[in-house]
Amino acid sequence: MKLNRSQLKRAAALVGVLTTLCLVVRDSNDTTQRFLSNESLIAVSSGIDLKSDAPEKYGLKKYGSLLPESYRQHNYCELDNKSGNEQCKLTMGKSALISKPHWHFFGDSQMATTFKNLLSQYPFEVSVKRGAIRTNDRCMLMKYMNVEKKDAWIKPDAKFLQGPARYALGHPFCSDMNGWGPIMVGDGKRSIEFLNVEFAQDVEMQTPTTSTTQETAALYLKNENKDDHVCVVNAGIHDQAILKSPDTLPDQFVNNVHTYLKLLDSVCGNLIWVGITEVQEIKPASNPQRNAVSLEWNQKVYSMVANTFPDNSFIIDVWDESVAAPFLSEGKQNVHYDNPYYDGFASLFASLV
Repeated sequence: MKLNRSQLKRAAALVGVLTTLCLVVRDSNDTTQRFLSNESLIAVSSGIDLKSDAPEKYGLKKYGSLLPESYRQHNYCELDNKSGNEQCKLTMGKSALISKPHWHFFGDSQMATTFKNLLSQYPFEVSVKRGAIRTNDRCMLMKYMNVEKKDAWIKPDAKFLQGPARYALGHPFCSDMNGWGPIMVGDGKRSIEFLNVEFAQDVEMQTPTTSTTQETAALYLKNENKDDHVCVVNAGIHDQAILKSPDTLPDQFVNNVHTYLKLLDSVCGNLIWVGITEVQEIKPASNPQRNAVSLEWNQKVYSMVANTFPDNSFIIDVWDESVAAPFLSEGKQNVHYDNPYYDGFASLFASLV
């Protein structure tokens, strides 16, 4: 029987999980082992917690079936580019999201690529433009938000799973992200905007009154009518690169997302959480992301979002679509996909703005 690409990827992921299980059994007396929960044994490898039973227990799939029934029917959908994202358009098109005038997108290069495709699909005339989606200026975000810098930049605390992780550690008030920058386009009455915020919590952009980039972004977005604003948010891939401290709480990522969304809830009356995508897990020494961690985080964050923001949040589950999508550069990329994945995703937002 010939397997398609999606089936092959699922099989490969399952092999990885089984390998992890074998390592857990072999090293069951190792003092480096700890627990994510009372039921879930994990292994610690290079600072990354490999959840041993997430894919096996739930199947490599979304977690929508675990959400409250009413929320699942009205506030949750699965990305499906092949169908033209009919489920998401139907669910979200009947919601308060439709035709909100101001949309703000937060994320890493994957969200940036989706936004770049959205720019070419934006259905309204553009007479106002600020910033640049492609830039090599890693310090652009602070200037773009036009906020005052804190007198002394405070370094991140690893135990709280705070970014940055690389470039910005040695360059205060700059971003780890390279090649992508903040941008806003619109006509004065309507707008779409991208802000390059890679982590659920980081200290890259600090002001005299804010300690994290997420606080600074909320300060920047402060407005008089938050109901007109939609915040589309993703994090998780880069947060795994800083999952190294033994003092980090098991649910620190979920706590960080909760704090992040609470901040945005003060300026955006409508929140959309975009789930974490699949990675290839190639070159593990330099690519610390693990699908087992992503699946665990997806499940916990979905539950938190549904219970904390039941009336003004939405979840777009992208896992299955990412599993089906070809990776960029003929499969050589660990995280990024061929452009049709992002173009299809952008078309969903083009139908809602």
